[in-house]
Amino acid sequence: MSTRIGFTAGVTSSSSSWSSGSLVFPKVITNVGNGYNPSGGVFTAPTAGVYVFFVNVQGYSSYNINVDIVLNGASKVRTIAQTNYDAGPNLAVLSLQTGDRVWVKYYTGLGYWTYSDGPITTFSGFLI
Repeated sequence: MSTRIGFTAGVTSSSSSWSSGSLVFPKVITNVGNGYNPSGGVFTAPTAGVYVFFVNVQGYSSYNINVDIVLNGASKVRTIAQTNYDAGPNLAVLSLQTGDRVWVKYYTGLGYWTYSDGPITTFSGFLI
């Protein structure tokens, strides 16, 4: 029997001024295995294995925004959403040990856009 672990979470309100720290995705859509913490925005691996992580950050108006997928404090991949509400998607396949932590962190730029009833700025991950 295989272990099933996966999550999708999103933000429910846009920000024209977000410009530092971790991006927290409080609206949990799925959290199989309970590895994702919506209050801090961090996924903690409940078991070792190879995981796939996906982030989409939607740019706010005419602003550019760059975010990173981070593993234990080290940036692994970066996204960029440019002007006119562009999407900034990226994906990372990461080998994790039990207890490793993955989150989305600000790199440069300003703001993000989303919808409250169907988030488009989202963070997902799953064990393969």
